[in-house]
Amino acid sequence: RGFITVPMDYHHVEKGRVELGMVRFSAVGKAPLGTLFYNPGGPGGVASEDILAAAQDEHYFGPPVLENYDILGLDPRGVGMSQPVKCNPDLFNERVSSFPTTEDDLRKLIAHNEAFGKSCLDLTGPLLNHLDTVNLAKDMEFVRRALISDEKLNFFGYSYGSQVGLTYAELYPENVNRMALDGILDHTQDETTTLNDEATAYEMTLDRFFTWCNTTIDCTLHGQDAAGIFESILRKADEQPIPAPGCSSTGESACRSDVTAEEIRTKIQILLLFQNATDGYSGWDLLSRAMAETAEGNATLLSSPLATSESFKAYAGLAIGCQDWLHESTTLADLWYKINMASATATRTRGSTQTYYYQSKCIGWPAPNTNPQRRLGAGIERAPPILLVNSKSDPSTSIVWATGIQRQVPGSVLLTRSGNGHTSYALGGEAAAAIDAFLVEGVLPRPATVVDS
Repeated sequence: RGFITVPMDYHHVEKGRVELGMVRFSAVGKAPLGTLFYNPGGPGGVASEDILAAAQDEHYFGPPVLENYDILGLDPRGVGMSQPVKCNPDLFNERVSSFPTTEDDLRKLIAHNEAFGKSCLDLTGPLLNHLDTVNLAKDMEFVRRALISDEKLNFFGYSYGSQVGLTYAELYPENVNRMALDGILDHTQDETTTLNDEATAYEMTLDRFFTWCNTTIDCTLHGQDAAGIFESILRKADEQPIPAPGCSSTGESACRSDVTAEEIRTKIQILLLFQNATDGYSGWDLLSRAMAETAEGNATLLSSPLATSESFKAYAGLAIGCQDWLHESTTLADLWYKINMASATATRTRGSTQTYYYQSKCIGWPAPNTNPQRRLGAGIERAPPILLVNSKSDPSTSIVWATGIQRQVPGSVLLTRSGNGHTSYALGGEAAAAIDAFLVEGVLPRPATVVDS
């Protein structure tokens, strides 16, 4: 473990410093290739925790990577060991709908956002204004120069980590050696397109879940109408929140005592992330059980987490997202244009996505939107080939996003996994082997390669 201080504001270095924490796991081989920077996604994922878990034999990285790289988990500013964002948990836990139907609903949403955001600014201080991904990319370059100045940067990133990697490659193309990105985020589109792409990806994966339920006995709802049960649950929750009797209001696993339809749509996207259970994530079998229990009146497994401290992990994800993603809606009509569109293209899930979370929860946020979506800059054209990986049916990072990024990054190769779920490396199949081969041997798959696992 170690710490390093970096400028809070790279344009005005006199404004103070930020202490960043990191953990490095040394290569098990005798001739390591160098250091591999790692970002687990989020935003708000804690890289240091994954590196510590990897050191305890948990399978976060394949043997070729562990053999050949020192792996560095640098926690982004505002996350984990790096001066985590602090906010008022009681304000975070207030139940305020992100899908307003009246002007009064919108006023309540904005008032809540403003009050919660102010609590974050009061408790976190000026760092809250300097959390965007450009700052993280500059922090990575600062750390690279301080620790391994004779090496170019090797990087592996999941999901949001793909945005981190691409931002670094755009700013410092000549300093990139090997970069593999799994679950591709497209930070170059307008608000509406971004929302539609994620909403339809979520919807498509949910439909695949229903098909899976009809074809495998691992689904608790096998032999039943899973899609019909889903719709029935939402109707009941719209009429009255469904109890979650297994939830407690205290402790690390605290969750709400009942669940609304809006919250169910949000939670199901998370439970769809992995078809098969991986380290730290459940599989679709748990989602099927959660839906079955909710249909019987116990929504504990679909309940939303409650914050119980000033350093709850979810705060950082919102704070970073509000600086990175456009949220220009200010009127009820603005939001309803988006809601109506998403309800037409994703009729079951209706736009309930991480994208819409930022577009609604960031209205009234105190920190400026310093890194909004835009086309990648000319610097990306000077970067070496980058490996991009995405599944065909990812409920979070759409294959549309991955394809769009591939077209903007010259020399990049997009490897597609013909399967379901968010990211591929942790599954340990052909996609993981391709990532290992590129990071260790520098061998890219052929363009437009599709693998089954």
